[in-house]
Amino acid sequence: MRDDIRSGLRIVGFEKRLTIAFIVSNTNVTILRIFYGGKNWEDEFDTRA
Repeated sequence: MRDDIRSGLRIVGFEKRLTIAFIVSNTNVTILRIFYGGKNWEDEFDTRA
């Protein structure tokens, strides 16, 4: 959980190459952004997404 960046935001790494930013509601999972290969996602994450 990364509520400090956006309410309900979750971050997960996948196979050491991807970082996936998503939110979960009662019925849906919404992928907001996918970052590849070591990008500093915290600096690049658009909180208006």
